[in-house]
This record gives sequence, structure tokens and C-alpha cells, in this order.
Amino acid sequence: MKLLNAYIRLRHMIYQRYMYGVGNNFALLKNRGKLTLKSTDFSFEFNKKNKRDVKNLLFFAKRFGVQFKNKKGYWNYNSKKNIIVTPQGIKFYLNHFEPYIFSETFLSDIHFSDFNLDNKIVIQAGGFIGDTALYYAYRGAKVYSFEPEINSYRLAVENIKLNPDLSKNIVMKNYAVGKDENIEFPVDPNVTGGASAYSVTKNKTINTRSVSISTILKEFSIKNPFLLDLDIKGKEFEVIKDKAVSEFEIVRIEYATLVVDGKRSGSRDDIIEVLKKYGFDKIRIYKHTDGAYDLHEHGTIEAHKD
Repeated sequence: MKLLNAYIRLRHMIYQRYMYGVGNNFALLKNRGKLTLKSTDFSFEFNKKNKRDVKNLLFFAKRFGVQFKNKKGYWNYNSKKNIIVTPQGIKFYLNHFEPYIFSETFLSDIHFSDFNLDNKIVIQAGGFIGDTALYYAYRGAKVYSFEPEINSYRLAVENIKLNPDLSKNIVMKNYAVGKDENIEFPVDPNVTGGASAYSVTKNKTINTRSVSISTILKEFSIKNPFLLDLDIKGKEFEVIKDKAVSEFEIVRIEYATLVVDGKRSGSRDDIIEVLKKYGFDKIRIYKHTDGAYDLHEHGTIEAHKD
């Protein structure tokens, strides 16, 4: 049995080496030490507590060709403080690092709206760990960000605090966005970014406030909102019915035609039809990841007004 376990661990080590392209693979067996990317001299120190996140960071580097250096304009990682820094200088705790979401936000730049967002108001729902809010604040926007999953929200608050120059332009709330009501929202202990009000889960739920776009504009005294950015896992088909959506200049919606109680939540054509009624005459549909899905089922709609 010991020989079999040793063989399994060796196979795992070889797999890790192939996947991450790192040196000092014995550190992987010990679950502590330093790993160095073969393409650079930059080392990533890890232990049993943070090994998952560090390995995700290494995967991020290898999968997307990201270079880590102790130099301005590059990605960086401070192992003592467990903080990563983007080339823009935005800081995040490494806890629950999700490589694909960070790729979307900071590499593929899927939230780009304008070269100058100074003093423009962005309402962003599906805030995850604060990555999108900090992205928009870095570009000069005043951001109202909403995240209903409690663990993601708490980490978002901590990440925003890491960036005091940007935090003054961010309002972060533990709300769902949909109708004006209270809902039972699932707890995601692993902070995957996939939590949804429609999730079928054995995890516990927390009674969470849900607010409409109309209520957000009224409660925060928002006039002339610029951008509405929604990533709310099926609730977009509910939100789009709120006429307050027509007050924005740009709307970006990540849509997912989820099946709820045997029925679809809606279709992308439902969203497009309503956007056109609201006066959005420039609409594009695109894939925001390289995942294997058809654009009829999942994707992003971006709509502008002349």
C-alpha cells in the first residue's frame, strides 16, 4: 500500500510539473516550500494553507503566459503578505484566487467601456471578490457594486480596503440584484464565483436583501448613470424588465439561459428585444471566455445608445 501511495504521489508530481512547468517539484510532495516557474526566476512560496491558491496562480501564469516580476508594469506576488498585484498596481489577497475570472477582467479586458470613465457612474452586479469594482474605479469611475454571496462579499471588502486610493470611489453592498424582496441566497464556502439564486445546493443559505435597479438609483440618489454591468447568473431576465435600465448609456449583460424547475429563465433574444425598446440601437453579442458553449445559451450582450 505504501508503495502504491508513493507511486500515486509521484504521478501527481509529474502531472503538476507538466501542468505548471515549475522547478523544485519535491515541494509539491511536501506541500510547502518554493516553486519557481521555468520561464522566470520568480519564486512562489507556499504551504498547506495556501497551496491551492498558489497553484492556481501558477496555472494562471502558464495558461495565459503571464510574467511575474518584482518590477513595475508586471504581475507580482508577495508571499509574506499573500497579496498579488496587477500590472496596474491593483492589490488583491490571493485567497480563493480564480484564474479564469482574473483573466477575463485583467487580460481579456471584457469590461472595457471607454478610455475615460472619470466621474462616470457604474452599477455593477455580481461583484465577486471586488475585481470588477476595482477595475472600474482604476479607470476613474464611481462604482456601486453588489455581491449577494457572503464569503465573496467579505473578501471583496478586504480587497477594496487594500486599495485606499480606489476604495473612495467604490460602494460595495451585500445585496442581490433583481426584484425588491428578500431571498435565500446559497453560501459558497469555496468562493468559486458561480453562486446563483437558482443554484441547487446542499449548502446553507442566508436571507439576503434583493434590490431592483430602480431602488438602487433612488436609494443612492444616482442621476445620469453611465454603465450597467450585470453578471447575476439568470437574474438578468428579471432585471431587464425594470424600465430604469433605459436610463443608462451602456448596458453589458452576461446571460445564461438557465433551466429553473424544468423551464428556461429566458433567451438572449428576450433581452435584446427589451433593450431595443429602451432605445439601445447598437448591440453586439460575444464570448467572454474560451469555454465550450454556444452563444444561444451563454455569452455577453453589450448595448449602446447613439
